[in-house]
Amino acid sequence: MPVLSKISWADLFTLANGALGFVAITYIFSGNFIAATSLLLLSMIMDGLDGYMARRFGSKHSMGQVLDSISDSISFAFAPAILVYAELRDKLNAAPSYSGWNLVLLACAVAILSCGLFRLARFSVSGYQLDHFVGLPAPAAALVLLLVCLLFGAPSGSEPSTYYFAVAEVPWLIVATGFALSFLMASEIPYPKMRGWLAKASGIGILLAILPTAAGLVLVGDQSLYTASSRTATGIALALALAYMLGGPLYERRKGDGR
Repeated sequence: MPVLSKISWADLFTLANGALGFVAITYIFSGNFIAATSLLLLSMIMDGLDGYMARRFGSKHSMGQVLDSISDSISFAFAPAILVYAELRDKLNAAPSYSGWNLVLLACAVAILSCGLFRLARFSVSGYQLDHFVGLPAPAAALVLLLVCLLFGAPSGSEPSTYYFAVAEVPWLIVATGFALSFLMASEIPYPKMRGWLAKASGIGILLAILPTAAGLVLVGDQSLYTASSRTATGIALALALAYMLGGPLYERRKGDGR
């Protein structure tokens, strides 16, 4: 088939990114928030590998950048926005107009979605040509948001309660984080691109974030060990993500001053 002949290895990873984001949304609808988060973290790995595959094996067309942004919009804009609203909403009031809290959540979700789409569109038009990111990258924003949801979200999903390891239920912290990330994505604050040790630190952070899901399959029978290991791994991953979010602009400015 002509279409299949134009698909490269990089395209497969890009499509896997978008597909995992879509499947994550279906899990969110069923209340499986931890499973959905794990799928979104896997989509970040696919997003990182598609660039490597493009450099390693090349591409058969010039649509790779557009395809990547479309997949990213599903996994790093739509899915995180839906997750925040679904996990924290007042379930006794279905419609946002019946609950002030749901209206605040809806505004936060719309901000995450809108700023994420804006950030991805800006990168597709000209951002990829620069030696730095303009605004916080959408995958980095999604990573911070997912980790905050894991540690401070509402443990009231469809999964068994033994799989939840939240430190505390602090919904306002997630909402504040969502609005802050939205601002950073839409801003023109420079962030360094993931190369060298930054790429390795990013990979380590994502792998640590996935660790609770893998550990759950083995340690869920030992609840205290599972909870402790999950909180530790997620906390370290969040610390690495926050270090990039807060320290990235300082690093980029210092690098620029040294040129």
